[in-house]
Amino acid sequence: MRSEKKYLDEHHISLVWNLLHEKFGFDTKEWKRRFMKFHEEQKNGPLITDSFYRFGNKFIEPVLNAILCRQELHPTFTKVVDYVINK
Repeated sequence: MRSEKKYLDEHHISLVWNLLHEKFGFDTKEWKRRFMKFHEEQKNGPLITDSFYRFGNKFIEPVLNAILCRQELHPTFTKVVDYVINK
């Protein structure tokens, strides 16, 4: 039996923020403010999910990799998002 592919939606974004706060102590109020500013500055008004991936890879991933002592380009943020979507 083939499983249905799941995609990031706004509910998942909320769950990612919660996980970042609970596991890594992120100040989600401030991070959400930064994200909304980033999203509003994007040209052609991309979907919020697209902006979230871009923002996460650009700003959150380096923080996570530093916390976890991982190499700079390790796809930690993408793996966090995948974990939330598929759990």
